[in-house]
Amino acid sequence: MRTTLDITSIQQINLFSRITGVRAKNCFNYFNSIIFVVDSNYIDQAIGRSGENLRHLSAILKKKIRIIRSPENDGIERFIKIIVYPLRFKKLAIEDGNVTINAGQQSKASLIGRDHSRLNELTSIVKQYFPVKEIRII
Repeated sequence: MRTTLDITSIQQINLFSRITGVRAKNCFNYFNSIIFVVDSNYIDQAIGRSGENLRHLSAILKKKIRIIRSPENDGIERFIKIIVYPLRFKKLAIEDGNVTINAGQQSKASLIGRDHSRLNELTSIVKQYFPVKEIRII
């Protein structure tokens, strides 16, 4: 699927490329952290020796940085698990383009967020990679 990047995302991707030497495929914000999507062959190089690239980027951008692999070969369930980590959910069901996440009471509140902020962020991220209409959390 095609994604449209805003100017801050482009700047963050360029900074990431200059520091790590790896081209990021995408970059997005989720729960006060910046997540960079990288080809699976280059994750070790992007992290750097003992995580030095992550620490350097985090110090410059003043946010938590995460690097994940591109979800082309993974399923939607694994991709969502990686995005929402360290939160966990019990079960994920896909039906007619609608994704239903079955989570416990504590995880449910954390996944939804205040004023549905985290749920909206997660929905927009997943829609960039998978043909999903809506995400519901029960």
